[in-house]
Amino acid sequence: MEDLLRIDDLRLTFETHDGPVSVLRGVDLTVGTGERVALVGESGSGKSVTARVIMGLLPQRRIRTSGNLQLDGSDVLKESPARAKGRRGRDITMIFQDPMAALNPVFTIRQQFAAVLTRLDRRLSTAEAESCMRTALRDVSIADPERVLDSYSFQLSGGLNQRVMIAMALASRPKLLIADEPGTALDVTVQQQTLNIMANLSQAYGTAILFISHNLGVVRKFADRVCVMYAGRIVESAPTDALFANPRHPYTRALLASVPRLSSDRLPEAIEGSVPDLTALTEGCAFRPRCQFSRPECEAPVPMWRHAGHGVACIHEVNPA
Repeated sequence: MEDLLRIDDLRLTFETHDGPVSVLRGVDLTVGTGERVALVGESGSGKSVTARVIMGLLPQRRIRTSGNLQLDGSDVLKESPARAKGRRGRDITMIFQDPMAALNPVFTIRQQFAAVLTRLDRRLSTAEAESCMRTALRDVSIADPERVLDSYSFQLSGGLNQRVMIAMALASRPKLLIADEPGTALDVTVQQQTLNIMANLSQAYGTAILFISHNLGVVRKFADRVCVMYAGRIVESAPTDALFANPRHPYTRALLASVPRLSSDRLPEAIEGSVPDLTALTEGCAFRPRCQFSRPECEAPVPMWRHAGHGVACIHEVNPA
């Protein structure tokens, strides 16, 4: 499968009043054309920040970036602001966790959707825009698009608003859709319906999806491949079935052990310790203070070891003591 998105050694530093803070510490990530890749990890691991770097949504005056970020062969980090703005909403789109916050309650859905379409193609006539909006809403299983278009976001349910956001994001048939916790604000049934719609449209349009989540149960059903992130770095990457059947990084195992299971009497196990202070990290394994396999060698930089499509950044896995 050809790489649509390729990230090599991506580093991001925020300039703060207390000094520089390294938020991303060498992220390596690929998403193939039409592939659904999940990015998982605890809050504060760098998942959403990675998404915003890809989208170019961070304030440039307060950050420093390095590394390589290729989208469909173009180096995103070296693009001009004008080109990056033109790419957003066309080649790459994003939906957010809370659709109520993403939609403007002052304007109708029709007004907001029309603004999106006009930005994509200023030559679009009113009739063409109306047809496109109705088709897009039907594609996300909205049976009465006219009523929804005439509504304000506060008049619609969370599930309907999320479908509207998906319709807007996919109207341009983007190459890559970034979904940042898209079902967290929804109940379980509506969440599953939303994910099914995303999966079906991804397959129909050939759109790749970078799916950010902390819900491993959802990830297992949705993603083709899973990347586990900790303290600004990918520590394990594997096809979904392989990762759940044979998690190799101690952090991945701890994440899976913390998930409640209806089929087992075993209680979920909390991960000891907490996410590290980003201002005090060194180049070694950031998980070592919480890891039962920690040893002196873990204080040195740990490369990503790969075998048969399964990558892991852990000395213990490569050379058990």
